[in-house]
Amino acid sequence: MTRQYYQRGRLLEAEEIDGVVAVKISADAPGGPTGIGAELGTAALESIRDAGVEEDVSEAFARANWVLVRPAPHVHEAFTTGEPLPGAEATGTVVRRPNGRIGIATDELTVRLDPALSEEEAERELAAARLTTLHRLAFAKNLYQVRAPSGLDSLGASVRLHENDRFLFAEPAFVEHMPARLRPTGSRYARQWQWHNTGTDGGVPDADVHIEPAWDHTLGAGVRVAVIDNGFDTLHPDLTDGLDPLSGHYTEGADGTTFTRGAAGMPDSDHGTFCAGMVGGRLGNPSGGTGAAPECDLLLLACLPDQVGTQTTLARAVAYTADPSTETGSARTGDGADVLVCSLGPNEADWDLTTTLELALEFAAANGRRGRGLPVFWAASNGRNVDIGKDEVVSHPDVIAVVRSTNQDREDQAARGPEVELIAPGVNVLSTTSGGGYGTDTGTSFAAPCAAGCAALVLAANPGLTRDQLRGILRDTADRIGPPTVEYDADGHNDDYGFGRVNTIEALRAAQAVS
Repeated sequence: MTRQYYQRGRLLEAEEIDGVVAVKISADAPGGPTGIGAELGTAALESIRDAGVEEDVSEAFARANWVLVRPAPHVHEAFTTGEPLPGAEATGTVVRRPNGRIGIATDELTVRLDPALSEEEAERELAAARLTTLHRLAFAKNLYQVRAPSGLDSLGASVRLHENDRFLFAEPAFVEHMPARLRPTGSRYARQWQWHNTGTDGGVPDADVHIEPAWDHTLGAGVRVAVIDNGFDTLHPDLTDGLDPLSGHYTEGADGTTFTRGAAGMPDSDHGTFCAGMVGGRLGNPSGGTGAAPECDLLLLACLPDQVGTQTTLARAVAYTADPSTETGSARTGDGADVLVCSLGPNEADWDLTTTLELALEFAAANGRRGRGLPVFWAASNGRNVDIGKDEVVSHPDVIAVVRSTNQDREDQAARGPEVELIAPGVNVLSTTSGGGYGTDTGTSFAAPCAAGCAALVLAANPGLTRDQLRGILRDTADRIGPPTVEYDADGHNDDYGFGRVNTIEALRAAQAVS
């Protein structure tokens, strides 16, 4: 069955997986997902496999308490009429979107009304459309997270509201799988070659980000770096002293998504802990290593702890890093981060961008750092020769897309295309792991925070740089690496290497020359 909806002004079609219903079981429901799942209907594993849903995707939904079933009669009736199901937080339709990715369409969507309307007028329009407000998104005027009228899912509401000229857009907030962008190697690497490559273990001397001379000038003190990921070990000895009080986490529940400021209750994740260590692991731990900017402030934001959720939550996190008052209402405008890095997103797959996340990126770019603009680093997809242009998030103009290099200054199985901006070490790099440990991993996930930490040192050397000035400096000073056969165009760009591998000390010197 084909369903239609609107996204970024385009009418799109999704294929509904016939006869399958998604039900999110409440965490405190008696018997949990296993106990209730049997009462909802028969498992839909065969239908899911026939529809080509990859096993890691279905397993991720299961970890997030989403049960995919062929519904029993009472469940089908409740699903059709919009009646609540005992023990369930939400229900949804399972669809394959135009880019092939699976999503769950619940009754949640994001809408934006005409900015010329006052807040009171906008709220009256929401009520007239029988929409329930879950959250007012503060990074754009008249932007709301809402619930569709009873008996109507987000797809149907999107089409219906498109005809209402008071609404600029109405987009489904698909529940989707947003995994961490890494390829673990499982082997321990004794040294952090990304900072100083001596040529051991098959490496090439100086195939690193040339950061040691930059540390003679600054260690990143006074710069706040935001890391958005699934979770963090905030008690890790290399991280806890750098934790910024604006850190926090998002929790998705039956009544929408809530933000909690502080480290209490922060979800833990090896991936996020590794990324945070790459950026700002502290100095002085005899058994540890260091991050690129070991004296920066780490604003750690955990969202989608089970790698499943909506882009609306991700958008809120992005906006918060630029201006914490979008969530707390109490922080002063401009008290946000100086650098943002995120390494979430699907590998070897298209990723469509919602208007809500696009608005958040544009908000951060325009309003971050008291109007100087927030530089946003994002890990490009892993996977050989993946077309980066099909990833609408990382290829957005306000995002600095980073791919990964080896200790031989070679690109390594990552996305390629005109939007690749920088390359940085991300293969067998050493950083922090949950439980207070250390290990090595591989992925663009770790190249992006490597580049972001280097950028923090550049901003520490010249805090007055605008986002665009910083971006230009990183491009212009990057080392054009690769084998002799690699060619950079007239603008200094290559589709696999971007503008080259980050060179921290040259970028810092260039920044110091800007008045």
